[in-house]
Amino acid sequence: MKFPSATSSGRGGCDCLPRPEPAAPESSTDAHAPIAFLLRYRDAWFGMEKRVTFEAEGVAAALAMMEREPIGEWAELSSGGDVICRRGREPSGAADYWVVD
Repeated sequence: MKFPSATSSGRGGCDCLPRPEPAAPESSTDAHAPIAFLLRYRDAWFGMEKRVTFEAEGVAAALAMMEREPIGEWAELSSGGDVICRRGREPSGAADYWVVD
């Protein structure tokens, strides 16, 4: 075991511990990096507007994560200030759908 000494490498502290290599900057085109999303919607139970911020790997994953939210009359999904899609409704009461902007 090595102990720090006055003749150490000058980096300060004990030079016997392994030092991690500096991390390389991550590429902005990394396909697995999570994307921040904002879901705004009218709550089906309470009737008030809600905002939920979350991260997902893409739009499809974000839509899958929102599946259990009690979305009422309207909703919109955005990322970075840009609206990605809005929830649509049929007047006849048919299944809801998402419209991509």
